[in-house]
Order: sequence, then structure tokens, then C-alpha cells
Amino acid sequence: MKIKKIAHSLIIPFFIVGFATNTSAQVLKTKKFYIQHETSQKYLHPSGGNAGKGVDLVLFDGVSEQASFYIEYADDGLWGYLVSSVNPSLSVHPRGSSINSGDGSLLGFWTGKKAGSQFRINPMTKTIEHKSGRFWHPSGGSDLPGNGTKLVIFSSYNNNTRFITVDRNGAPMSLKSPIKTSTRWKMVSSEKNGTNSTFKFKVKKTVGSINRSTVTKEEENTFNAGMESSLFGIGATASAEHRTLITSTKECMKKSSREDTVEYDIPPYSSIALWQRELVGTHLRGGENTMGLNEFQWLPKGEQPK
Repeated sequence: MKIKKIAHSLIIPFFIVGFATNTSAQVLKTKKFYIQHETSQKYLHPSGGNAGKGVDLVLFDGVSEQASFYIEYADDGLWGYLVSSVNPSLSVHPRGSSINSGDGSLLGFWTGKKAGSQFRINPMTKTIEHKSGRFWHPSGGSDLPGNGTKLVIFSSYNNNTRFITVDRNGAPMSLKSPIKTSTRWKMVSSEKNGTNSTFKFKVKKTVGSINRSTVTKEEENTFNAGMESSLFGIGATASAEHRTLITSTKECMKKSSREDTVEYDIPPYSSIALWQRELVGTHLRGGENTMGLNEFQWLPKGEQPK
């Protein structure tokens, strides 16, 4: 058998570098932010004014630098730790730090990072969720809690339990989320030669185009907004390669996508399948973006690329 492949190197080799790397090995962090209770417009503060081990979190007027945070993502990229930016040894924990913390567990500063101190922020519902499935509440559940009201977790959320992430001046912040990237092979064509002579087959395949697959309307909106997360909300700064992928696919791929022609011979009484490698950006909860790359393999029907 022989194969003749017509390929162009325009832009695609630049994208390939580094994308198969497992990003979970990296420590992904956000920039600094503050947390505001939406209905009362009060901010998180450490009780007594200074962040420290065992200090509870409360709501109070005005922004406190002692309650500034960044997210450090856990290995799965879906959950993270709310780390104190003034003392990174401290992060937010429910009292007892259990992954099964119950209703009414107080929130405060403690040391260490474990499953029981993981949270995620949803900017669509404006909720902060603990790994137990419980949500942040002002103690008592009021929409206008007074200064000094402590923070607890509870098993449901409502209009009084909305929190937003803001900058030092109180302006809402929308940070990028980590996008896990990988590559995979996709079968794009197959042909059967039922004759006793070699059959020459030629096919055109698109390179550098984007396909979207979403599991919720929220994620569709996410991509339209520039691949920002609509589920965790406070995502991490992606690597340079990932940022290049995101910006280039969003802004440039329409004019950069093109068709490459792949030619091959099918021997007598043989079936053949054409495979194309694609770049995959995985969103939270399964939404995907894919981009066809300029790598092809043809194999006997039933075999897959290694």
C-alpha cells in the first residue's frame, strides 16, 4: 500500500505544541478578588479584623484586604480552595473541615488544603458551593444581614444567598477558567474497494475549524463570551499555549481554516478508514470545543490509531 498526503503547515504546528500535556499537574490560580453579599452589599471580613487560624468569616461594610482571596484549583479543575492572599497558609474551611459538613457549619480561616475545604463559585446563580453540596448563607438567612453576621453552609440556596466576586473598588470580576486540553483521533471517512484492482481515493478534509458541543445553554454562552467559565466562575489563568488556542480559535480560525486533500490507494477487496487528529478543549461538566488538525492516518477498517 502507499499513501500520498498533501498537507500544509500553516499555523497548525504552532498549536500542537504542548496541548497533550496533562494540565492537572500545574498549580492553577486566579488573580486576587473579594467576595460581596449581593443583596446587602456587605463584604467578607475576618471576625475581629485580621485573618488568622480559627477566625470566623463575617459580613461587614466596606472592603477588607484581610479578606482578599484567590482560587487555587484542585486536581480535577472543577473545585478549588479559597486561599487568603495576605496569608496563603490559610484558606476557607467549614468548621471541622469535613467533606460531609452539615447544615449550619460555620465558615472561617484554617490551615491545610483537603477535599473538605473545596468550593466552587457559580456566577450564573451567584452561589458558592461546598464539596458537600451545601451553599454559603449569611447566618439567619436575611437579605439584609447586619454587620458581624457570620457565614454558614446550608443545603439549599435562594435570592438571599447570592455572592459576587469583585475587585478592590467593588467592580464585578469575571476571570477565565482552566480549560483542559488534549488531542484524540476521530474517524472522518471510510471506503470499501470491492473490485480486484487498486482503487484510488481522494478526500478533502477541513483543517483549523472549530466545532462546538455543549451540554447546557450556559456553556454555549460561555464560549460566545470567550470561553469563560459559567460554572466555576473564578477560573485559573491558563498556560500560554492554552491562551493562544483560545484567542486564536475565537478570532482567527474563520480565515485560517482550509481544506487539505488526502489521497490514498485502497487494495483490492479491502476496506479503509481515514482518521484525523483533533484538538479538544474540555469545559466544565463536559462541554467541548474541537479543532481539526493537519494530521491524518488511514488504517484497515476496524483498527484505530495508537
